[in-house]
Formats: sequence, C-alpha cells, structure tokens
Amino acid sequence: VGRMKIDVDEFGDFLISKGFAKEIGRGWSLLDKFDENIAYIERVKFSKFEEMKCRIDFNPNKIGTWIDDDLKAFIHELFDEPHFSRADIACDVFNIPNDYMQQYRLNDSVTFKPIYGRTGELETAYWGARSSERQVRMYNKYLEQSKKKEYIPDEISSWWRVEVQLRRTKSDEWNSVIHETLENFCSPFYIPEHFSVTDEIAIKGLMSDQNLWSKLSKNSKTKYRNLVRKIVKEDELTKELFKSFDEYQNELKRELDTWLRGIDVTGE
Repeated sequence: VGRMKIDVDEFGDFLISKGFAKEIGRGWSLLDKFDENIAYIERVKFSKFEEMKCRIDFNPNKIGTWIDDDLKAFIHELFDEPHFSRADIACDVFNIPNDYMQQYRLNDSVTFKPIYGRTGELETAYWGARSSERQVRMYNKYLEQSKKKEYIPDEISSWWRVEVQLRRTKSDEWNSVIHETLENFCSPFYIPEHFSVTDEIAIKGLMSDQNLWSKLSKNSKTKYRNLVRKIVKEDELTKELFKSFDEYQNELKRELDTWLRGIDVTGE
C-alpha cells in the first residue's frame, strides 16, 4: 500500500491502452506477456479528507523472475511511502500421513473452523477470523492440486500446506508472529508421559474444542499454554517447521526488503 505519485485514473487508462492491464471493479488486473493475471492494483481511499492511496496484490512465486525487477521498479517509481498491508508465509509438508496431519491444532483462544470432505476427513482448518490480523490455515494441498488436475510428482504421496496470513501491523511483525504461532502448533501425540492425567485430559480437550480456551481463567490459560509449549518442544513436525523457518527467515527478509527497495520490513 502507498500513495500514488501520479493520477490513479490516468495511470489505469495508460495501462489499458498499452495492453498491460484490464479494468476490474475499482482497480486493474496487470497482465503478463501471456495475458495471465500477475497482480492486481486498486484504489484505497479511507476518507474524503485523505489523499488517494493504492494497493497492489501479488504473489512473487507466480510473477516469475523475468518480471521481478520490472514490478519492483514500478512500485518504487509510482508509490510514496510504500508498506506492506498483508503478507502470507507458508510451508509445505510432504509425505506425512493424512491422519497424522489432521490431528494438528493451533492451541490458542481463537476461532477454529474445520472443513471436512465427503469421507468425513479434515481437508482444511482455519484458526482466526478471515478479517483478523492473523489467520492460520492448514489444508490438503495434494487434494487441491488433484482437483485442479495439476501435476504432482510420483514421489509425493501426501502434501499439506501450513499458511499464516498476516494483515496490517502483523505483516510488519511477521518474524515474531510466526514464532509465536509455531509455539502453539502441535499434535496430542507428543504429550509427555510425566504430565498428570488431569493435564493430559485438559489439553486434549482444548485441542479438540478451541472454544474451551475462552472459558478458562487467566491463570489456567497461562498454565496450559506453557504446557503446550513443552509439548511443542517434543513434537517432531513442529520442530522441523521451526528449523525450516529459521533457515529461510533471512532469505524471506531480503526478499520482502527488496520489494520496498531497502526499507526494513521488520521495523525496530
């Protein structure tokens, strides 16, 4: 999101006249040389007293390296004070049995919305509202790719995606938010044997029904969150997610910084 240096409507007309875009709603869809959508730019006006701002949405993985520099230059030349209003960070998990992945939960006092398929198996799980500053999704990517008839290599037997969508201030705090999210992401399979039966029952209950978190006292929430963090330290998959994120976080930061031409996206 940023303030446009030129008239927004004139710029949109220019893009259309050159065949670079087509008008959609209150914005424009930017097209590549194959006439495929690569980004979307729209007006964002918060009130009649503020200057016109615009937002551009794009997935760097879909743009392709051949247009990276062009789009970065475009953002740099046309926007004043650009900043991120949303960032999606995802990790793909391959060849882990579906029934194992389906038991994972984000153990936090946020809304939980599971979506089951015709067979009764979990296909997608949402934690947090869509409009909230953080929403976590876990879904069966293998199933999604199969429905779209997309190519899946033979060596892949299962494919799940864990994705964190960050909005507004959370998009600038992506590093700490990812760590905080993973600290609460685990399976009941790894509950240590030394936990009391009462604590084990309580934790499994909280994992099966997220709404129970809101019924706990502040002290009880703190207690069980600390116990969950102990479980996470023993959870093999979550440890791998931590390891993967830590390995790539500097690369992610460089990528995000370069889109804004050297502006530090993590803030202070």
